[in-house]
Amino acid sequence: MAESGQPTDLADERRRYEQQLMRIGRRLEAIGQLLVQDPSRMAGKGFDFNESVTGSRPVQIEMDELRNLFDRGTDGNVGSLLSEYHSVLARQKEA
Repeated sequence: MAESGQPTDLADERRRYEQQLMRIGRRLEAIGQLLVQDPSRMAGKGFDFNESVTGSRPVQIEMDELRNLFDRGTDGNVGSLLSEYHSVLARQKEA
């Protein structure tokens, strides 16, 4: 390891990005699974739904949260996170 501790710092930074990306992936996977298994029980938050179809308490998808994951202008969007993560991986390879 270099005297500056850079490889450890890069490894910690890499783990932080991986954890963020895994949380996002699990959230998307859960939503996708619900959409595949029982979309009749789901509704977009803020959108009308028919209780006779969804039941009185449908699973509501937080639309703003999903939009922010893919909106280029939002901090923490998946594209930016992946780009930053790849940058950390490249720096780690160089070290």
